[in-house]
Amino acid sequence: MREYVLGGAETQFQYLIEYAESHQWKLDVVIEHDLKKEDGTLKKAAEKMVNVRFYELHGDRVQVLAHMIRNIFRVKYRAVLIYYPFQLMLAPLIRMFGIPVVYSERVDASGIAGNPYFQRYLKSCRHITANSRYAQRELERLTGQRVTLIRNGKPAVAMLPQKEQRKITRILVPARIAPPKNQMLPLTYLKNCSDFDGKIIFAGMAEDRAYYEKLRQFVRKHGLQDKVEFLGYVDDMEQEYRKADLILLPSFAEGTPNVVLEAYAYGRPVIVSDINVEQDIVPDSNLRFRVNDPAGIGECIQYIQEMPDETYRQLIETNRRTVIRDYSIEKMAESFYRILSN
Repeated sequence: MREYVLGGAETQFQYLIEYAESHQWKLDVVIEHDLKKEDGTLKKAAEKMVNVRFYELHGDRVQVLAHMIRNIFRVKYRAVLIYYPFQLMLAPLIRMFGIPVVYSERVDASGIAGNPYFQRYLKSCRHITANSRYAQRELERLTGQRVTLIRNGKPAVAMLPQKEQRKITRILVPARIAPPKNQMLPLTYLKNCSDFDGKIIFAGMAEDRAYYEKLRQFVRKHGLQDKVEFLGYVDDMEQEYRKADLILLPSFAEGTPNVVLEAYAYGRPVIVSDINVEQDIVPDSNLRFRVNDPAGIGECIQYIQEMPDETYRQLIETNRRTVIRDYSIEKMAESFYRILSN
């Protein structure tokens, strides 16, 4: 893991780690610190763990690979789980020592599709998993191997009270600040749509400082300071979901987004970019916009605001049922356990 707290992939593996500890599964976790010198959240988590061991590394990825190789010789692992395509180069070596390798695709498999070497290394993996049907199909097409769909897990939460007013004035964009998350698109929508009487809230750590500064310069240049707020990393997102009228995810690429599942569970409407992966979790095309079309955001907002009350209520209830039925922590963790322990 790059960090214990970073994005959706790390959040899912946090859930897996916590579930492993509660069920007394033995697990070693390698954390590659390339953004944080010290992670207070990781420190608190490690203090509670008995069955899970953390190895924190500060350095480049060559050092990370060296660390993993040394531990392969020292510890008798039953399986190794990786989710960075770059680490696939280790798969043939690990396999030589009789240790099964499991690769977990966390986005849309585009990194694998664009690199024939990664596709070759995947053939050394005992199992390949994906968290969306689109990525599952892509990986099966690229490798000719069976790929297991393991949907993301979402902790059970109480549904938040519905807003009395349906007008959308507070939009929440919960994602780390980085170019693939496409935060510039909603800012461009704000610039072009002067009659939007509301505010867009960005909640997420600044992974890419240069991109973060670019966004802030855009806000200053176009006088959007009163309409935009950058919260940074938020430890408890429930209050932000409570205040939000709408959740917006404008990403260029995703797996199954945790923020969509969270919004569904809390009972908040969601609009997303019209990318292949999102079409599975957000089937209504009126709730999707093109990644380069800021006006499409406005069309989605209008569609939700003009939705009849009964239709809106059914949308919120259906979304929540979907999360409860298909995206439980237990299903996700037990699926990984079956693969890793077999």
